[in-house]
Amino acid sequence: MKKFILLAGMMLACVTGFAQMQPGLFSITPKMGVNIASMTSSGKANSRIAIAAGLDFEYQINRQFSFGLGTIYSQQGVSDDPWTLMTDYLNLPFTINYYPVRGLALYVGLEPGIKLRGKAEYSYGTRSGVVELKNTAEITEMLRDENPEKFVYDGIFAHENLGAKRGVLSLPIGVNYEFDHCVFGIKYNIGLGPAVTGSGVSCSHNVFQISLGYRFNVFGDVKKVEFKKEKEENKEK
Repeated sequence: MKKFILLAGMMLACVTGFAQMQPGLFSITPKMGVNIASMTSSGKANSRIAIAAGLDFEYQINRQFSFGLGTIYSQQGVSDDPWTLMTDYLNLPFTINYYPVRGLALYVGLEPGIKLRGKAEYSYGTRSGVVELKNTAEITEMLRDENPEKFVYDGIFAHENLGAKRGVLSLPIGVNYEFDHCVFGIKYNIGLGPAVTGSGVSCSHNVFQISLGYRFNVFGDVKKVEFKKEKEENKEK
């Protein structure tokens, strides 16, 4: 809830306006956001709500299309009481952006991710800790032995030989809306292949992300580009 309030506050701090995308414009957009992360084949596991933060780089080809490249620290995983999967990645999205109207961008691309952390946290009664994924089945069995009448768990953390792959790939589909350099984004990442595997289980990440950033024009200033175009049009006349 605090993360959502922070995002709302950042949005209110931005004065409403529109960006007119110009050919040749190169920009950098620092951003932060909230992930609502889930996994396929994870049974009854709940989403993990965590953070995402990074930079987007964008080069405008013409008024309607641009290429995007990003670097994002993304916390992903699931919550499956008494376990929480904590898989964090450095994601590197490559996107093609389409501007149907000014200020509004629709995009799709590919997003490889490099694993930075792959662990699991558990908390049951007086027992708690953070362990490697390969040890979750052993801890689950220990909790079951200590609480045979109360502890019932048959989720992904009960599978042996659990582990997170070093690299993952996803398909990002999203929309950005810019007003006075402030960029509000909504994105859904569809996992393309297994991210966490074990004996009899194979899961991939799906992540819904809400973000807010601020666009800085590095070169190809809007006013200069507009002046250049006007000059070229005058020459043609």
